[in-house]
Amino acid sequence: MSDWFAAVPTHGALFKRSMINVAWAIVLLFVMMFFQVSAEYAAVVFYGVLVVNGVMGFVFFRQRQQIHD
Repeated sequence: MSDWFAAVPTHGALFKRSMINVAWAIVLLFVMMFFQVSAEYAAVVFYGVLVVNGVMGFVFFRQRQQIHD
């Protein structure tokens, strides 16, 4: 995770953090499926990961843009 907080984050760091978020979501969805949690909570987890990864990508590209300006 230290590469994510470096002065110039790389595309690899963004990809790695996104995949870690997706892996946690998959594990959480399987646990929710095992405990038979309602589908609304699963949808919240799924779309929450999309939002978090989207915001992370937006912040990443803003940082890259500010560094190159």
